[in-house]
Amino acid sequence: MRYLSHLVEVLGREPSPVERHAFEVAWSEHCGYSHTRAYISRLPGVSREVNAGVVELGEGLVCVFKIESHNHPSAVEPYNGAATGVGGIIRDVLAMGVRPVAILDSLHMHRVIDGIVAGIGDYGNAIGVPTVGGQLRVSSRFRHNPLVNAMALGVGRGSEVVPSRATSPDQVIVVFGGLTGRDGIHGASFASRDLSGEHERINIQVGDPFAEKLLIEAFLQMRSEGLVDGAQDLGAGGVLMATCELMGKGGLGGTVHLDAVPLREPDMEGWEVLLSESQERMAVVTTPDRAGRVLEIAREHMLYGAVVARLDRSGLYRAVFGGEVLLEVPVRALLEAPAEEALEVSPPPLSSLRVSFGFEDESAAPIFSRYDYMVGNDTVLPPGLGPAVLRVKGSRRGVAVCVHSREDLAESSPYWASFVALFEACRKLVSVGARPVGVTDGLNYGDPDVDPLGLALTMRGLEDACRQLGLPVVSGNASLYNTFEGTPIPPTLIVGAVGAVEDVYGVSRRPPRGKVFRVGFEGFDPSREARVWRGMEVLRDRGCFLMAPSSFPSATLRDVLRSMGLSLKVLRPIPRGFDQTFLAVSPEGELEGLDLPWEEVGEIS
Repeated sequence: MRYLSHLVEVLGREPSPVERHAFEVAWSEHCGYSHTRAYISRLPGVSREVNAGVVELGEGLVCVFKIESHNHPSAVEPYNGAATGVGGIIRDVLAMGVRPVAILDSLHMHRVIDGIVAGIGDYGNAIGVPTVGGQLRVSSRFRHNPLVNAMALGVGRGSEVVPSRATSPDQVIVVFGGLTGRDGIHGASFASRDLSGEHERINIQVGDPFAEKLLIEAFLQMRSEGLVDGAQDLGAGGVLMATCELMGKGGLGGTVHLDAVPLREPDMEGWEVLLSESQERMAVVTTPDRAGRVLEIAREHMLYGAVVARLDRSGLYRAVFGGEVLLEVPVRALLEAPAEEALEVSPPPLSSLRVSFGFEDESAAPIFSRYDYMVGNDTVLPPGLGPAVLRVKGSRRGVAVCVHSREDLAESSPYWASFVALFEACRKLVSVGARPVGVTDGLNYGDPDVDPLGLALTMRGLEDACRQLGLPVVSGNASLYNTFEGTPIPPTLIVGAVGAVEDVYGVSRRPPRGKVFRVGFEGFDPSREARVWRGMEVLRDRGCFLMAPSSFPSATLRDVLRSMGLSLKVLRPIPRGFDQTFLAVSPEGELEGLDLPWEEVGEIS
């Protein structure tokens, strides 16, 4: 166990076997963020005290969103690894009290792995949440470590948002949803290790999207009836992490009665019940007099539930099973994993930036076709043309969202790769008329013990770019130790960017027939970005359809246009680089009078 000597110091004695199990999970990189916590704390607007981030859209509306990885499970068992990644991120958004309305995915693979695509599509389609977009990166650099990052967002009223903590010793915690089995035990610690040549034995979580759909509706009914004082998804670390986070964020302690947890396998030991990562489960903070109604709603939705914890002011986390106290430690000890020191780094010269490797031009259109991106009937812009745009029911407002990364730049400069990725993601939002309002970051990295400098530069690049654009990082995830026999992936920071759309009915749904122009500046200079955004606004007002890809053309764009009955003629291909440019499809011809450089590069007919 990593940090064993520190644990002995914290406890003042050797830990028991159950304590070692508990702290190995709680202090894993996946739960404890030991290597990244210091960097995360420097990001503007960041708050890790909630399940997912919240930004305002106007008129009392909020957007809740987060990105999370499921890399290690997807490498071992592609279908269920990817499917349960979707289920987990949906519950993170749901636990904030709003209905999930969209999923996006960011896939990095050496080839299109059908199990991963099917797992995402089958789960999202079955729960009735549209998968509205994403990115596909195919490169041999991800042969042994595929990256599967899923982003979810929900929209609701600000008054509906539920806190991620308990607030009173008079409260109890109800766990409800599916039954608890042995699947996923030590999944969090497994996700914090190198993938060796022979995959470690681990019970990968198995998803049940139909139970997730029932869970969504049950929880939203509980919230609408005023029964929920706080909530937490049961993800990494299972009952242990969900209950101790609810206690710890409220400065409380409590007793968890593991015998009360509804089991799928009746012969489970107490520590297994504590750490199981069985899917489709949530923890709800309520009061004893309302707990009966919470359980009644769970039963009405064919779900299982029980009051599993009673809170107090002791500050201790106590887990009881079979009349025996298995675990009794300070809540703060579980939540305060040892933190590695941050390296102080300075931005490297921009001249160090270059494209280090390329991607296969694999079309994402066949993948998009397997996802139901229209369920709910709120998707305005189909996948493959830029960011997803969603209308908000009952309002003219909308939300735009995209996922984007530039790992092909990271081997030359991790700092500028993060910086450019955020600028490009925001340019995509601006292309559809959205105002960028917030960011979620999905950090995928190799071994921080071997290369701590690359990690520091990656996070510093994100921090500086956010500060320059005035954007908060409201949520995120870190997946480290993406290595195979010591060989790491390229540093891959995936930006999930969200923008507010004032009038969704003004967003173009498809490109017109017309000339395609490349507009903007060659090279990268952050001080010019505001001019690029102003130029985009001018061209939108002229009726141009805008896109902001990193290269032109792509197999995805050709296929999407073909599905619309359109064809693309390329006059000048644009290789993948880091220029501050965008594409404008103009039905009127030339772009005379524009205060930006432009050239004709193609035609849509």
